[in-house]
Amino acid sequence: MGYSGGVKSVRIGLLGIGTVGRAVARALSERRDVLSRAAATPIVLQRAAVRDLSRDRGVDQALLTGDARSIVQADDVDVVIELMGGEEPARTLIAEALQRGKPVITANKRVLAWHGPQLAQIAAERGVELRFEAAVGGGIPLIAPLTDDLAANRVLELRAIINGTTNYILTRMAAGEKYDVALAQAQKLGYAEADPTDDVDAIDAADKLAILVRIAFGLSCTPGQIFRQGLRGLDPQDLAYGREMGYALKLLATARQTDGRVEARVHPTFLSAEHPLARVDGPRNAVHIVGDLSGPVMFGGLGAGGDATASAVLADVTHVARRLALGDPVQPPRPTPSAPQLLPMDEVRTRCYLRLAVDDVPGVFAQVTRVLAEHGIGLASVIQREPGTGPADVVLLTYAAPESALARAEAELAQLPCTRAVRARIRVEEARS
Repeated sequence: MGYSGGVKSVRIGLLGIGTVGRAVARALSERRDVLSRAAATPIVLQRAAVRDLSRDRGVDQALLTGDARSIVQADDVDVVIELMGGEEPARTLIAEALQRGKPVITANKRVLAWHGPQLAQIAAERGVELRFEAAVGGGIPLIAPLTDDLAANRVLELRAIINGTTNYILTRMAAGEKYDVALAQAQKLGYAEADPTDDVDAIDAADKLAILVRIAFGLSCTPGQIFRQGLRGLDPQDLAYGREMGYALKLLATARQTDGRVEARVHPTFLSAEHPLARVDGPRNAVHIVGDLSGPVMFGGLGAGGDATASAVLADVTHVARRLALGDPVQPPRPTPSAPQLLPMDEVRTRCYLRLAVDDVPGVFAQVTRVLAEHGIGLASVIQREPGTGPADVVLLTYAAPESALARAEAELAQLPCTRAVRARIRVEEARS
């Protein structure tokens, strides 16, 4: 093929041949010429580790082993691709590969969210690359643009729909389906696992946001430090009221600069129907970034699936292979300014949607507005529905207030004599382009 440079070929050790691993292995075979041209050197799948050797993986059986560590230690493996998932043994294997001077490409958001800085330090010390384009947003080019293309910018704000399962569920609920029905349909179509906890409780999205915050804002935090609220308990009635008020409900990962500190939170959010993210439906992902020079920029596409995620993995493969082919050294980490602090959730200011079930008696609004006023919360608009049988619905939209004040007001509203229940409290984002 006429390649020249630092290596004759780049030999891949693949850890894990599940949905994504199978797509990567297939591409390394079927698209070998395309990938090799992009990398300026032949790329070959040398070895692959699987948990169950008896299952057909669509890969030459002679390349397979049940011992993942043997691949990390093999002299005939130049680059390790980790697609096993889970925290262990993936973290240990990634760390060992880096210690041995082997570049690592991974899609493992859990490992990167909790251990990314430590692994990046090992990579820097050993002069090798740790690349993870596929860890956030599946096939959406995101990590490289944030790292390189927007490098001249100070990121002011990042908002993201980074879990396709929950976005699909909310799209169905916006059409009137109840949460349980929408979840069952997501499971039937393969968008949700049999145990959907990581998705619907926003664990997956918090992992991804921790990675994005580190890259965009230089703030190292774990998912445990990020405020997280999932979809359980949501009612399609609230999505309908929100639509009436000009909002769409999304599970939104939000990070922004606020007075020298950084907000980082994941929760259901009413977003202006005019915002580009409000029109991202189904299992798709999208990330909206505002830079001080670039202004608003949005990246969108398929956030999961074998082929889409494999696309991001293989982009990293060609990058690493090309560097090895040219014999170029790994660039040292860029110096970073002093990291900002994380803004406590109690101090975060948002608008708020409240739906109360109240008795249809005189003086209800006086009681409600008194509670809001006592906590410094302004009332922007009200929707009231005539009661049929049972209590009446009163929907309130507040002006921005600190989370601590909104939480205290919710607790006091629940104790009013006229209140049967606080049906919902949902945060509302200001309409910004």
